[in-house]
Amino acid sequence: MHIELRQMTAEQQAEFSQPILTAFGVVPDAERLEGAKRLPELTSRLGAYDGESLVGAAGSFSLAMTTPGGTVPVAGLTAVGVTPTHRRRGILTSLIRRHLDDARAEGRPISSLWATEGAIYGRFGYGLASQACSISIERERTAFRHEAGAQGRARLLGEAEALEAFAPVWERARASVPGMLARSQVWWQVRRLADNDFTRQGGGPLQRVVIEVDGRAEAYALYCVHHRWDASNIPIGSVRVIEAIGATPLGTRLVWRYLFDLDLAQRIEASLLPPDHPLGLLLVEPRRLRLTASDGIWVRIVDVEAALAARAYGSGEPLTLEITDRDLPGNAGRFRLRGGERRAARTSEAPDVRLDISALGSAYLGGVSFRCLADAGQVEALSEGAIERADRLFHAARAPWCPEIF
Repeated sequence: MHIELRQMTAEQQAEFSQPILTAFGVVPDAERLEGAKRLPELTSRLGAYDGESLVGAAGSFSLAMTTPGGTVPVAGLTAVGVTPTHRRRGILTSLIRRHLDDARAEGRPISSLWATEGAIYGRFGYGLASQACSISIERERTAFRHEAGAQGRARLLGEAEALEAFAPVWERARASVPGMLARSQVWWQVRRLADNDFTRQGGGPLQRVVIEVDGRAEAYALYCVHHRWDASNIPIGSVRVIEAIGATPLGTRLVWRYLFDLDLAQRIEASLLPPDHPLGLLLVEPRRLRLTASDGIWVRIVDVEAALAARAYGSGEPLTLEITDRDLPGNAGRFRLRGGERRAARTSEAPDVRLDISALGSAYLGGVSFRCLADAGQVEALSEGAIERADRLFHAARAPWCPEIF
């Protein structure tokens, strides 16, 4: 069997999507497929062909991700699938290795993804870099410890109005949150603001609300109401929050107060929240959130020197990392970091910390500490106090947060 990897065009989007739709057992959505054709971020559609039959595929988004103190170009791996007829034949391995080679050639120092099966991607040097939290709270248990603050004005918007109002709020918010991504106008239109069956997931129409304070947009939310009624005609439905973003702490408090106060809902549900979301401290009864955590984005360092130069570092003494990388041996070696500098110079000095490229991916956005990695046996300290120095250097004020699966 000879498998050939070929780049596919936007006009082949329906064919390109078939392996992942088959794997998930999902019926194609014509509107979503048409929208994906228009996305400027979807720059690679790689197909694996057995003769003229498409038996696997992997896509790549060209993205810009916020880092602690900076921004890094990212190859966002997406829509990876192999048909059941061609499993366990090395096709997925070929697709991912080609993706990593292309990312490096295009000057994208990291690859990132949401893993359908986490066991797969650690084999290719990806490290778990963030957590994604879900909440489900009864409306009657959403009292805040204190008032939300100044009064805001809530307005429901149409799609065009929402695009104009929401994008600036997103940009203000993402500037300081590692893991958040830049969005093009088409991305907003196709993936966030469009009201369709995929977005509704059996609920009502997509609602787009902006929260303004003194005439300025400070927060927004996207949500759907899932109405249900019991035998006594009492509402027992839910509000499903798709995205709620505040440009300021006040905006965040106000938008969640709005969502918690919606009528005809017994429960408010949301997912893809960061573990340090302020709701845990805002509520009188935080355990009522029923907060659960799962793996969020995974990060694979493709170019160590360029990736480490794309983020800032906290105070601390110099540190030398010794990195191993089985699949991209050009990343292997020793790198010297200094607090306050935005570069990682290759060095022959004795290392302070030894780690695999996947562990560096976990630590990169500041969401996983070197102490936790060391406790898990993924980092080896080679000098006294090395773990503490590494944590001072890689510290981030906020947990990484990617509010959308790509």
